[in-house]
Amino acid sequence: MSKPDNDTLSFNIIQTKQGFKDLEEEWNQLFEVSGRPSQLFQTYNWIWHWIDQFPAPPQNLVILTGHQNNELVLIAPLMLTKKVGIKTLQWIGEPVSQYGDIVIKNDGNNLKWLQQGLSFLTQSLKPDLFYLRKTRFDATITPLLENYGATILLESQAPYIEILGAKTFAEFNKRYSQRSRKSKRRHRRKLEDHGALSFDFFKEGPQAEQAAQHAIDLKRRWLKSIGLVSSAFQGPILDRFFQKASCSETHPTGLRVSQLCVDDRPAAIEIGIQNKGYYGAHLGAYDPDFIAHSPGSLQMQDTISALIDEGVEIIDLFAPGDPYKFEWTQQSVPVYDFSYPLSFKGHIYEKIYLKRARPWLKRCVTKLSDIKKRFRKKKKV
Repeated sequence: MSKPDNDTLSFNIIQTKQGFKDLEEEWNQLFEVSGRPSQLFQTYNWIWHWIDQFPAPPQNLVILTGHQNNELVLIAPLMLTKKVGIKTLQWIGEPVSQYGDIVIKNDGNNLKWLQQGLSFLTQSLKPDLFYLRKTRFDATITPLLENYGATILLESQAPYIEILGAKTFAEFNKRYSQRSRKSKRRHRRKLEDHGALSFDFFKEGPQAEQAAQHAIDLKRRWLKSIGLVSSAFQGPILDRFFQKASCSETHPTGLRVSQLCVDDRPAAIEIGIQNKGYYGAHLGAYDPDFIAHSPGSLQMQDTISALIDEGVEIIDLFAPGDPYKFEWTQQSVPVYDFSYPLSFKGHIYEKIYLKRARPWLKRCVTKLSDIKKRFRKKKKV
């Protein structure tokens, strides 16, 4: 543990589950006062479920804590991986977290504390690089990474919707054109031709668990239909994570599941997370049998109405900025994949793999998916 002076924090690195559990009360107190609404994935409870369901060797867990006069004022939830001899520090949470960041007490010394924390991590663990994916432009750590000249490997956009004080969905909906509103009403009438529509907005509990599992099943079905392979949906771990996170009484995550049904058959489902008046639309899925009537858009309408009733002010649609998301808003925040090498090996890994090989492999996967789509279309014809 480092020794503090008047302006320096006392840092420690937690690498055991028990050490993490011992932080619960302090972590929750810090987050209650200083956690940002957009830090949905840095709550203690969310990370508790991640650690519980995504087991990793103890040395992979790296939770940096900073104390000032015995008060916890900084938490950096990270993990250490080692591939091809490269030690990499990255955010905890893949594949279920959309953002990574540091929770820190609001103070004039924030940038200095972050610099001290990074130096302590570097000296203690001697990583080859930081690879911090899904870091928002307005994240706590972004100014430090920019000051250090960290490389932006990828920039995407996370669209978001501002409620702007609307008290009802009817009031909120006035911001859209008459043509857009008319189109959605027409889709709703067409969908009603298939059966009676019903909408549910589940908070944590057995109903939320059941609906979340159905959403994952529909998502797998869709991925298979377009020939995409997602590592996140391989195996049962993702299912178990959302099963636990959607109905935990001891570690609630703020999970919400909205579901639009046609004669009790789910047509579109969304798994979201709510925190401090902020909502993240985490995972959406729809039944392809109803695709002609835009069930996902209709479900979003009903979800926004429910969120307005709950007092939500911001709805985050997350990256990437797909066109259908910008049908709801023109606002977005940049989200970056940062790389910051700390050794010669780290520089080489960044230059050869992160900047060249990895993007090339992703393009190959995309092209292969497009080929599979065209093949399936021809086969149907």
